Amino acid sequence: MMQKRLVAVLIGTVVMAGAMASARDLPVPADKGWRHAETGVALMAQNAGLTRTALTDATQGEFDVAAQYWAPDKSVTATVYIFRPAIADVGLWFDRSQTALETRAEFRNAAPASADPVAFALPGATAGSALRQNYANASGAYRSTALAVMPLNGWIVAIRMSATTLTADKLDAALQQFIAGIRWPKVTATGAAARLVKPCATPLVFGKAKQVAAGAGDLLMSLMIPSLAASEKAKTPAKTDDAPLWCRESEGRTEYGVYRNMRDDRGYTMALYDGGRSVSVFPSIMGQIDKTGTYSVSLTDVDGSTAVLPSFSTMPQPKQVWAVVSQGKVQGRAVGKTITLDAKALK
Repeated sequence: MMQKRLVAVLIGTVVMAGAMASARDLPVPADKGWRHAETGVALMAQNAGLTRTALTDATQGEFDVAAQYWAPDKSVTATVYIFRPAIADVGLWFDRSQTALETRAEFRNAAPASADPVAFALPGATAGSALRQNYANASGAYRSTALAVMPLNGWIVAIRMSATTLTADKLDAALQQFIAGIRWPKVTATGAAARLVKPCATPLVFGKAKQVAAGAGDLLMSLMIPSLAASEKAKTPAKTDDAPLWCRESEGRTEYGVYRNMRDDRGYTMALYDGGRSVSVFPSIMGQIDKTGTYSVSLTDVDGSTAVLPSFSTMPQPKQVWAVVSQGKVQGRAVGKTITLDAKALK
């Protein structure tokens, strides 16, 4: 899981990488526990017979943390990821994590223990808001592997565990023991029961989309809307009935998965890799006003920043969006209340 992560969104440039970004080591003694300030989750130096050997952050604010654990004889390894996703939906990020696992060469022959992942409750909670799945592996260095994805107050905690000798059932028991060994916050929003993401019933239909220049007004609106929406959301209690009902458009790939909210079929969302970043592809505000049908493309990072990419004359295919993302064609960026526009992108 997460063998490939996006690196960072810089002002004017999106830097993408096929390999893990250079992450900073967190200054925590190897024999001491560490508590994540935003979620309250504490990772101990020892957990379920495994020793924490690394603790890193791919950002500057602990928005994308990874902790590595190993058994003394290297027969079992576990990695814990804590990140703040642009879309706080456990089913969607489980789907991405599952795709990342199943497309790795060493696990392509892995067989899941059940047709669907198992829903379970976090310690101290009642709703089955988390998901896990274990696999038996027919070839490769690991005999079994397992995955768990858990929502926590708008954040995601994900665990990947693999073993060289344990059967899938025994690894599942080890995973549950490891989850219980994490120090979870006393007050946890239980949330709704996890909902699996299934394929969309009908596929999207794409026209011939071309990149078009966006006006300053459209760029500003694309950068301001996420912040305004977040502020409004904070003022209004969330309603379960208003939550997006996600379905997956076609098969996912390692680099991205395409998802649609079944309550809104005007566009789609691309979840990048499996570390929390996403791209929104929807009709632009000005395109709706002047009836041009223009589609805007914006990338939201785990730190809450938004980068606007080139617009399209109509709804673009995901491969077109991935091209502008991977090429780093940023036209503007919003970090908090600070907005920066690329003068070259203005018409």
